[in-house]
Amino acid sequence: MRNDRIGPHTKTDCKTHRVWVPKYRKPVLVGPVALRVRDLLRQSAMEQERAILEGKVARDQVHLLLA
Repeated sequence: MRNDRIGPHTKTDCKTHRVWVPKYRKPVLVGPVALRVRDLLRQSAMEQERAILEGKVARDQVHLLLA
């Protein structure tokens, strides 16, 4: 599945890899905190009309591939 954005004279397929890390890489993203972070990221992506192609909330980092 392609996520091309088509304009009057352009066609683009732009993806961004984002990584968030807590200070000192402390393993704080566990349990209900991880679920809340995941829900907030999904909500933010919907508000900004972005698609999350892949994502993972690990104990000490968050990875997102956005289109």
